[in-house]
Amino acid sequence: MPLDAVCLRAVVDELAPQLTGARVEKIHQPARDQVVLLLRGSRRLLLCANPNQPRIHMTEKLRDNPSQPPMFCMLLRKYLVGGRVESLTQPGMERSAELTFRVTDEFGRESRRTLVLEAIGRRSNLILLDEERRI
Repeated sequence: MPLDAVCLRAVVDELAPQLTGARVEKIHQPARDQVVLLLRGSRRLLLCANPNQPRIHMTEKLRDNPSQPPMFCMLLRKYLVGGRVESLTQPGMERSAELTFRVTDEFGRESRRTLVLEAIGRRSNLILLDEERRI
């Protein structure tokens, strides 16, 4: 069953209190359309942009990772590892979820990054935005 805006709202409302304030320790990308955020306390958040089943949820399952991380995974590691989850929101009744992180950049300045999961069937996508909401 596709993830519609109503179901996504329920998932976001359930996950938001669990994730707020959590520190990102590691990031894995076991598949082209999946990202797993390992959070402090041995918690794993799966973001999946698979066209058939886009989803976001906590998981216990360990997935095999490629020996060489993909470029998107390395980009996420560069900007998000060590950051804290500030919020998980769903803008309006859209089929997207936004994870906002408070991070410290390479110059020691605090900034915000947003990881957006667009759960729109065949057009599902994961997008990393900077503080000015640019890709």
